[in-house]
Amino acid sequence: MATSLASQLAKIRVESTNALDLKAQKKAHSKSLLFDAHHAATQDFNTLFQLCHEGYQDICQLDPRFQAFAGNLFSDQSKHEDRTQMTAAQNKSLDNVLEDFMSLVTGRLLLKPAMKAMEWLVRRFSVHQYNTTCFVLTFLPYHTSPLFLTVLAILPEQRPKAFRFLQPYIQSSTNPPRHTIVHTVAHNQDLFSAFNLYTLNVCRRGQQCPALLSFWSSVTSEAVALMLDRSRLGRLELQRQNQEDVVMRVMPTLAEGLSMEHVPDLRVGCFMILTVLSSKTNLSEAVLTTAMDLVVTAWDDIVHAGLICLVVLSQQRHATTLPKKTFQALVATKQLSDDLILLKQHYRVEKLVLGLVSGSLERLGKRGDAERLRFIRELLEANLMQSSFVATAVAQMLPLSNGTRLLPSPKDGFDTRSALVDLLIYLADSENVGSAIRLSLEEMDSETRQQGHELFGNHLRSNKALENPETDEEMPDVDQKASAMNFEESVGRIPSRTAFEVSFLSHSESYIFPSLADAFVAAHRSPDHLAAFSKMPLLRKSLAMSEPLYFSFFVKIWCGHYPTSARAAAIKMLSQYIHTEKLSVDVQVLLPYVLYALADPTTPVRRAALELVLALASFYRTMDNQNDNEHRLEALGKGQVYGQGFQSEEVAWLPWRTVVEFIGDWLIPDVEEIRLDSGHLLRSLVDRLRAPAERNEAGTNGQKARTSLRSSVMTWLCSHVVNTSVLSLKDRLLPVLEKVAKVGQTSTCALLKPLLETTLVQGYVALQEICEKEHINTAQYIDHVMEIASPKDQECIKLLQNCISDTKAGASPPLRIAAFHRLRNIWPLLKSQSQISLGNFMLDLSFQNHSSDEARLNQTEALDTLRTVSLSTEVLQSLIEQCPTLAHGRSQKGAKRRRTVSASQDPGDDIRRISIVLEIVEASVTEANLPLVGGLFKVLAEIQGYKERSGLELHYLEILVVNSIINILKPSTTPRIDKSDVRADVLVDCIRNSSSPQVQQQALLLVSVLASIVPDLVVHNVMPIFTFMNSGIMKRTDDYSAHIVKQTMDSVIPRLMESLRKRSKDSLAGVSELLLSFAAAFEHVPARKRLGLFQSLMDMIGADEYLFALLILLEDKFPRNNRVLQFSVDLLDCYEAQTQFETIERYVTTIVDLLKPRPTISAHLITTGSASSCHEIAVNLLSNLTALYGDSRLVSKSSKAFGQKEHQVDRLRAVLSRVTDQILSLSRQYSENEDINLLCHKLLDILLGGLPMVDFVSTIQGLLNGADAQTSLDALKSFELRLSKKKFETVAGQNACLKFLQQLTSMVRESTNGPTRRVALSCVDTIVETFGKKDVDAVISATNTIIGAQCLGAASEEMQITSLLSLSTIVEVLGDEFIAFVPQTLPKSLDLLNSKLDDGTCSERLHHAGYSFFSAILIYVPWAITGPNLDLLLRLSHGSANAELGESCSDERRATLSLIAKQMEADDSCAALGRTWANAMTEGPEALKEHLGILETVIGALPKSAVGRGSEAFATLLTRAFDLRRIQFSDRTEDSFEDGEVEEVEEATNRVAVAMIYRINDIIFRPIFAQWVEWAASSSAALATVHRQTTLYGFLMHFFNRLKSIVTSYAGLILDDAAAILSRGDVADSASNLLLRTRVLGTLHECFAHDQDGFWQSPAHFTPIAHALLNQLNHTPDPASPSAHYHLIPCLTELAVAADSPHHHKTLNASILKHTRSDIPAVRLAAVQCQRSLTDRLGEEWLALLPEMLPFISELQEDDDESVERETLGWIKKVEDVLGESLTPMLQ
Repeated sequence: MATSLASQLAKIRVESTNALDLKAQKKAHSKSLLFDAHHAATQDFNTLFQLCHEGYQDICQLDPRFQAFAGNLFSDQSKHEDRTQMTAAQNKSLDNVLEDFMSLVTGRLLLKPAMKAMEWLVRRFSVHQYNTTCFVLTFLPYHTSPLFLTVLAILPEQRPKAFRFLQPYIQSSTNPPRHTIVHTVAHNQDLFSAFNLYTLNVCRRGQQCPALLSFWSSVTSEAVALMLDRSRLGRLELQRQNQEDVVMRVMPTLAEGLSMEHVPDLRVGCFMILTVLSSKTNLSEAVLTTAMDLVVTAWDDIVHAGLICLVVLSQQRHATTLPKKTFQALVATKQLSDDLILLKQHYRVEKLVLGLVSGSLERLGKRGDAERLRFIRELLEANLMQSSFVATAVAQMLPLSNGTRLLPSPKDGFDTRSALVDLLIYLADSENVGSAIRLSLEEMDSETRQQGHELFGNHLRSNKALENPETDEEMPDVDQKASAMNFEESVGRIPSRTAFEVSFLSHSESYIFPSLADAFVAAHRSPDHLAAFSKMPLLRKSLAMSEPLYFSFFVKIWCGHYPTSARAAAIKMLSQYIHTEKLSVDVQVLLPYVLYALADPTTPVRRAALELVLALASFYRTMDNQNDNEHRLEALGKGQVYGQGFQSEEVAWLPWRTVVEFIGDWLIPDVEEIRLDSGHLLRSLVDRLRAPAERNEAGTNGQKARTSLRSSVMTWLCSHVVNTSVLSLKDRLLPVLEKVAKVGQTSTCALLKPLLETTLVQGYVALQEICEKEHINTAQYIDHVMEIASPKDQECIKLLQNCISDTKAGASPPLRIAAFHRLRNIWPLLKSQSQISLGNFMLDLSFQNHSSDEARLNQTEALDTLRTVSLSTEVLQSLIEQCPTLAHGRSQKGAKRRRTVSASQDPGDDIRRISIVLEIVEASVTEANLPLVGGLFKVLAEIQGYKERSGLELHYLEILVVNSIINILKPSTTPRIDKSDVRADVLVDCIRNSSSPQVQQQALLLVSVLASIVPDLVVHNVMPIFTFMNSGIMKRTDDYSAHIVKQTMDSVIPRLMESLRKRSKDSLAGVSELLLSFAAAFEHVPARKRLGLFQSLMDMIGADEYLFALLILLEDKFPRNNRVLQFSVDLLDCYEAQTQFETIERYVTTIVDLLKPRPTISAHLITTGSASSCHEIAVNLLSNLTALYGDSRLVSKSSKAFGQKEHQVDRLRAVLSRVTDQILSLSRQYSENEDINLLCHKLLDILLGGLPMVDFVSTIQGLLNGADAQTSLDALKSFELRLSKKKFETVAGQNACLKFLQQLTSMVRESTNGPTRRVALSCVDTIVETFGKKDVDAVISATNTIIGAQCLGAASEEMQITSLLSLSTIVEVLGDEFIAFVPQTLPKSLDLLNSKLDDGTCSERLHHAGYSFFSAILIYVPWAITGPNLDLLLRLSHGSANAELGESCSDERRATLSLIAKQMEADDSCAALGRTWANAMTEGPEALKEHLGILETVIGALPKSAVGRGSEAFATLLTRAFDLRRIQFSDRTEDSFEDGEVEEVEEATNRVAVAMIYRINDIIFRPIFAQWVEWAASSSAALATVHRQTTLYGFLMHFFNRLKSIVTSYAGLILDDAAAILSRGDVADSASNLLLRTRVLGTLHECFAHDQDGFWQSPAHFTPIAHALLNQLNHTPDPASPSAHYHLIPCLTELAVAADSPHHHKTLNASILKHTRSDIPAVRLAAVQCQRSLTDRLGEEWLALLPEMLPFISELQEDDDESVERETLGWIKKVEDVLGESLTPMLQ
């Protein structure tokens, strides 16, 4: 039970909040993040809240989310929250709020405001104690910063288990390193769980920060890696179990983290952990699948990180295919192959790529197969997989290509199987994948290998043969057999009977070409098969010179999407034919397609094409050498090559010579470049077709071609491009031809226009089918066709417009979008009229309001076009003219040149149309569009009119118009604009009537722009504008509104002032109206912008002239308003002193004008009524002016201004002189008006107070000459106030004051005006104090005046006080030279104060002044004071002490008396004290105490030797003091002191005596001590003796208490006397005897208590005193008074302690026990109490006498008196406590 109880108590002690332990509470309160413990312990919550709340407000500005805590954590109520007094539910709710705040503040903890806010949570809510986990985790990301050391220092001793690892770092005060944290997270499951839970909670609240998430990601991923490494220890089964535990611990966190789509950084961290987890352990397929799906969820912003995770996860999966969701997300990712290529450098991506290929193959047969195949091709060509994975991919593709695995029927008509076959063949032919396919076929099973050889075995052999020609004959027979089998099967599929065909380039679809192409592809690997193929009847090789069928077949092959080797073989077939067969026709029909082949990206095709070019060159060269052959060679395919239609007829043919020149000069020279560079031919062709001036210098080596040749070639090529059915030729040559605008007079656009027409007529669907069949990018081809349209060809532009406007099925969205793009591209090159027409066309399209997709597309593209292209002024003008006229309810036709669009019945349509136009205009206008201003103002006028009629707000339209005008006018410096175009009235209406701040701001901005362009128009309308500004925009606090206001003022006000000055010399009337509007807006202007705004206003209109007007208007508008007053001071402070003085002058002038019968100036500023109201306004204005210029800043500035250069100071003096005259004149004129007169003098005082001393003195002297009494008095008061500040800038100022001293002295002596004379004397006092030592003669002269009858002898107490104070100053200044004046001044001063004290009229001020004078004499000339004067001073002080004038007078008096003790000789002082002792006693106890205080000070000031020499005199004075009780109490009267007063004087006497004793030795003091003892007992009267001994033993008790054991031996001198006193029989006769007995016992008690030398162990000392004390037990105390035994018993106890002898103890015990048998109960009770006290004090030492006590104790137990019996029981209990055993057995 004891152990259980102890543990419970320990638990309670740990969890205790120390509610009653103040020390513990103080320690808890000292825990702080910002302050040291000592400082923090002294702070209260109010001060702390103020500091922390400032930080909280700062972070609220950084993040508004913190404002949610203003009502709880940072409310005023929070200062009184105490968690120890809350319930559990309240604490839990508070915990949620605290943790919410800490999670939000995590990212800003390194900021000072955040730390202040956290300080409040620590100090008020003790989050470090109650929310330790959240608190530590909040700071843990910053574990390396010094801040974390503070966090560690305030953590509680009892911390959660998760943070016990911090203990060593807390003790050593060091930061925990990162590896320690990682290790602890890995091994401490509590910390791991808490860390993850905290991070997830933060993210759930949306309060995550990069610092926390990056720290959590890195630490947790490293910890998981350590956990997995540790799990690999032990048996295999144990390893598996440990890994599963780790996975189960980590996966819940990952699952929740990956599902938080709104926290991408957290998901990236989960990717890292998942990557570590999957790479170090074997996860199940289900877990991997789920993880991959979670990774790709909403991963748009973190694709790269997600791909890394997917790559690692896919490597762990056994399944080849990817999860459906993962696959779809990957396919939708842009530039996936590029990302995978980057990842391949660091990761194995094969499985992920194979999964993508497998997923794409599984989804074949649905819409979009072409994209899927293209995706597969892109992945395989990127070389992302090793050969084994490529083999797997090919093995999956082969069954789909040969029909082994059925594909769903295509839904979009796309032949998926054929495309897949083409893809396989293409891949087998590619350099990157071909070798991998060949190696993979060798590793496949026989059936799959057979399928591969059947599909592209010959192709693979051919490639290998091309790479190694010498090994071609050594290829295995199986390939030859497979090739033969494929060729024979292909030939077998060729139709035996076909329709008659002349050319395979015909536009009609060929029935036999696909079969022939398959056969050729199968045959092109074998020369035998090629020979057999060329002899096939269907090709009609024998008719090759008469019809183009044979040649066209091979042309279509090499221009088609076939393997590179097949295309190269087709070209070689024609080259072989030309070499072996004799050509009899002109085969120029091949040249366009030869050009196509020469630009092919594959080298084999280009090489074969070059061979064909050389063969043709040889043929044409041979034919050219023969004469007269040109007319006999017919062009092959003429009228037939593109079928029987018009296409063949429209083909242009080159002359024979031109063909020869084209081949020889344009192709042959660049053979080598063409072979190496696929783009060289096209660049060269462009360069040769261009005119010499446009030719690229690097193109054709500077060769020049005839214009006729270039024109013929251009026409010839364009005709083939237009009429051919091969889209690949068009796609490749169109960009080349379009780069040449024209050749000669032939326009390329005109030549290619039929192709544009045909394409637009053909439609997108048909075009897309052809492009997909020929594997051409449809969008790219359409762009090439659209580029045919030239900006100079109106027909082409019309074609594009028709294409756009035709919303039928043919003109599908891609065509129309391409047309829009082309129009945008050629827009800058269009003529003005074309731009206007096209702009109107686009505007009509953008206004369409149809529900169809086509109409919406047109609307969007048209708007984008108008907003994208650069619109000229003419176009914009045309668009503005398209705006309809707004009317109430319907549209109307406008003016002749505007509103050409048809009217609408719905005003909303008109508004939308205007909105579109204005949006376009606003986005397009620049300073070059100046002619648009008039039209825009008319539109604005119509908008305003419609607003008035309809009541609708059209803010957006107004902003568009105003912004457009601003964009036109603002950039231009001097625009030439027709004033009639500007409608200032419309703009003013817009400002006044609009409720939109944005409209108002922009309109004001336009006003500021117009003010610099057409100032006259703006000035005429300026007042309504400023009235609006003051009532509207100035109220807003945003910076932009302030910028608008300032810009408007900067632009308008200078023009307004210029206009006012031109119209009239007196512009105050106009300016006052402007200022009045600003003054009315004072309260509306934000405080932080108010000063800058009004300062700008005054700078513009002229502060020198009109600042006074603004101040008057503000005072008139807001009378006696402190905010206005402070603002006026701030505004004045912005200007120089010259401006300030001129403002005062005009201000006073206005006041003077106001008081006139017919005011002029003030009439513009103030509205007045009766004369009395004028006086009231004048008083207000004067009061305001006085308050304004009384500010210290303005006074300081004016004072500094007089230190400038002389000519500048002269201007200031002139203005000041005029102002002074005005004020004095006003004061004299209205002298009967007390308010005006007082304010004038106050203002004058303020103005003069700011002057330098020289100018100030000069001005005062001028005012005193001839001034009236009040003016003189005010001037002197101003001078007195200035002198009191004691600021004298220069030596000249000091000299001016000394010179002025003489005039002041004369004024004191001669003036009859009392107040004036007193103020003048005060000025004299200040001058003497400050500068008196520099002119002693002047001071002496002033002294003679002061001691005269006019000053010191005057009847006025004020004059007497001032005189005494002045004399005090003079004594300090003159020093010894004042000795001559002491006989005159000191007695007179003493008599003055004595007389005042006698009649009771002495004031405190006069008392202070007199004692100040006495102190000055004692300090500076004490030797001038004689004995009689000193006696007078002491007697005066006694009377002052008795007069009870106040504490301040007492302090002043005591200070002076202490100077007597310190400054005078000790003998003189003691003599004077002795002479005046009786007087002090007569005046009362206070006088006596001060008298003794002087003596104490004298003793303390003297050295010990001097004290010893004067000890006799001191002892004599003390003896007189000791006799006070006898004198006062022997024969008591009404004047006798009270008991308490005597005791106070005795206490003072005791202090003085002890002070003297401290400073003398035993030799000197022992005789004195003996004399005092003898003196006390020497009185003849018994009562007198009692009084003296009472005083003496009071001193002795103090004496033994203070000096303790040092003076124990002195007890021998009082032993007999004390025993005699105690032995008297009349001890209880009176109160005096009882007091004496009490003091004797107290003295003995102090002596016994401090005996350290065994003085009382001596029988000679012990016996008499013990006998006397024990006899006192017999005396029965007075029942009315507390028992004297209260003093006796402690004294006996201390005697027993001091005696310290068994013999003495036995003596005491026997006597005391004897008294226990007394017949008097009080005696018995006293004896028992004495025994109990001795037992308690001496313990076992006293109980050695217990055997003697036991009989007495037994008797006392049965005492008749209850109090005795009760006290005996207490004594017995005390004995038992000391002995530790019961007395019962002993007492029985």
